[in-house]
Amino acid sequence: DPNNYYHRRNEMTTTDNLDFKHHNYKEMRQVGTEAAGWLPCLIPCLLFSPGEPEFRYIAGAHGNEVLGRELILLLMQFMCQEYLAGNPRIVHLIQDTRIHLLPSVNPDGYDKAYRAGSELGGWSLGRWTQDGIDINNNFPDLNSLLWESEDQKKSKRKVPNHHIPIPDW
Repeated sequence: DPNNYYHRRNEMTTTDNLDFKHHNYKEMRQVGTEAAGWLPCLIPCLLFSPGEPEFRYIAGAHGNEVLGRELILLLMQFMCQEYLAGNPRIVHLIQDTRIHLLPSVNPDGYDKAYRAGSELGGWSLGRWTQDGIDINNNFPDLNSLLWESEDQKKSKRKVPNHHIPIPDW
């Protein structure tokens, strides 16, 4: 059905349809594991220098809300196509910025909502993770956690980290 088309999981977890040939392109990284075994992906990962500007776009905290997810996937395609076409703004952005794009923070929720379809899903199907967490309302106050650990002379590595792990590259 052309009116009900969204990127499927296999299209989202491969760089095959992102014809990206930038010399600094590293790889697609997978971060975290959902309860049903799906891995959200973070793409593309570019080499960077300390002090470089950086941005991170995430979407899909509620699996049944697909617009943000689709926009990030289309942004990836656009950036790749425009880079290859030599668009000076995109070339400058890619060469001088560390970019993190995470189209689906809650792939379990998306999968659940997608399988049911929009007619049968209801407003809440796919909103929560397999573990029953509403990611959108469960972002921790990391500043307070880190300040508290500093005050108590705790190692920052021992501070509970309940947000999506972003690896150090």
